[in-house]
Amino acid sequence: MRRPLLIAALVLAPLLGAALPRAAAAADLLEPPRPRQGYYFGLGYGFALNKNWEKHESWGVWPGTEIKFRIGQMVTRRFGLGLQIHSGGASGDGQTSAFGGLLMEGQFEVVRNLALYGGVGIDVISLSSQHMEDKTTRGAVGSGYHLGVSYDWFFTHRLSGGWSLAPTVEVRYVPGDTASGMIAIIGLQIQWWSGLPRNQLDLPPGEAFKK
Repeated sequence: MRRPLLIAALVLAPLLGAALPRAAAAADLLEPPRPRQGYYFGLGYGFALNKNWEKHESWGVWPGTEIKFRIGQMVTRRFGLGLQIHSGGASGDGQTSAFGGLLMEGQFEVVRNLALYGGVGIDVISLSSQHMEDKTTRGAVGSGYHLGVSYDWFFTHRLSGGWSLAPTVEVRYVPGDTASGMIAIIGLQIQWWSGLPRNQLDLPPGEAFKK
């Protein structure tokens, strides 16, 4: 693993943990109620297309699947911070690939419920042959980068927060010295948003402190 990435992860992880409580305290400024507020937890599944390169080989595009878990919080009305854990695999050309990682990500809500997100973290991609006589495994371990877009469709009707289904499109790149990989994912996530307490919402006086 590259040393700068390790240092960044060690420094940013505690900062991220400290930023989440501070963000809740910063919510003293009243906000209009809307579903996409507070903490979020998401579980997603998607179809993946994986393209890999090695020193002397450029493989085709392999189909596969991926599962991911996301957790975080909206720090401001439009900007959020979080973590993503993902794992998946693909196969083709007599080869199989396995990939996964832990990444820190930020998101920005461009328009209502439509967000761009991306980040950096520790990623792994492993390549192996499907032939029984060839047991060698190759791949890359180190930095990973991702960029995606999602849209939250809320099927609950809470004043703030609720459950949503979020179609997503994401691209991930994992560079390495001996092998590199790019993964495109089209998927669907189910997400839960905690919302904000009523006394942090811009409500009529009689509504703000109702239980």
